[in-house]
Amino acid sequence: MADYYGVNATKSLSPTADYILDPGVLGGKVRCMIDTYEAAGEAADKTIQMGQTLPAGAKILGMTLAFDDLSAAGATISIGDAASSARYAAAIDVATAASYSVAIRVDGLGYEITGTSDTEILLLIGTAAITGTVKLIVFYTVE
Repeated sequence: MADYYGVNATKSLSPTADYILDPGVLGGKVRCMIDTYEAAGEAADKTIQMGQTLPAGAKILGMTLAFDDLSAAGATISIGDAASSARYAAAIDVATAASYSVAIRVDGLGYEITGTSDTEILLLIGTAAITGTVKLIVFYTVE
């Protein structure tokens, strides 16, 4: 028996009308969106759209960003959308050869797409230009 319970664990232990799990939280269809971009000296403060537009109601389950050595020391990429440039990840160091990041910010994990300015996943190039391959996988669920 656990000492503490997460929000959905609590709901599953007390399945009343007040504690029904949202669709997509349990038993939803997990989907993924994969895209690749070949950067050729793209400048700092520019954005790259990755993948298709996500539908309103989609919930973000995770992301994996993989990349070549994209620049000299100090190059970063943030993952976000038009409303928040670092909603999912902020300033990932992309100056390390053949590396990846599976981290996602706490507010990005489980984020529900509203359908306004958050439907496109954008990479924001940080303080230095980048050259090389960038790949992104976005895992999400829909009702």
